[in-house]
Amino acid sequence: MKRRLILCTHSSLYSSRVLEVLVAAPHIELVGIVNSTRVLTAKGPPLADIRRLLQRSGLRYALHLWLATSGFELLAPGRRLKAQARRLGIPVLDIADINNADGLAFVRALGPDVCLSAYFNQIVREPLLSLPRFGCINIHPSLLPRNRGVDPLFHARLRGESEGGVTLHRLDAELDTGPVLAQQGSTLNHDQSLMAGYEQLFRIGAALAVDAIAKLDDRQSGQAQQGQGNYDGWPDRAAVAKVRGLLGLREYWRVLRNRPE
Repeated sequence: MKRRLILCTHSSLYSSRVLEVLVAAPHIELVGIVNSTRVLTAKGPPLADIRRLLQRSGLRYALHLWLATSGFELLAPGRRLKAQARRLGIPVLDIADINNADGLAFVRALGPDVCLSAYFNQIVREPLLSLPRFGCINIHPSLLPRNRGVDPLFHARLRGESEGGVTLHRLDAELDTGPVLAQQGSTLNHDQSLMAGYEQLFRIGAALAVDAIAKLDDRQSGQAQQGQGNYDGWPDRAAVAKVRGLLGLREYWRVLRNRPE
């Protein structure tokens, strides 16, 4: 029997990659998509959030985020989240806070077995966490508990780390702290653009999710994260100046042409 799944994400080239993997899985029925409309905060005006990001992280970093989100939608309109969902007949909810009444109603009406979060810039809280039959899970592009929080690949490169990876874990009341369902390590390539690195990690994470979803039979399975870990927020301009490969336009063109490495 197919597992009914809701994808919670933010329209981007990463959500496009995850969606492609989910749709191809024979044991998954994608019944809905929750698309986050927030930039930084649920209540802040988008322009104010953009201004705050520019002030803290600078234009180069903001462009890195834009190319993966709005830029991707502009330059690859056929692969934007809503275009793919429309072709597949999948309902989409645009929302700034999935925990509000509209978000709860959308999830309840679809009756999912599991919610999968991937490149989703919102914290999922109760009672929504308990609505799916097998709970809510998340793809996080680091080996948790290392590099929790915002832009883990950026911060790993900032610290000169050589090993990275992706974690599939359960969502809980905190951020990136839930039990681990699967992990896959990888060598960090500091010559690769951040965008290409994330594209690769989200494809791997989606494959891990597809495998794990077939085996889920409760809301408690998974291994507790080992170690104290660390958490990072949005980088400042000084940190951005130290990291190479934020843009990687040649690799960006490859992704726009839908050519995974």
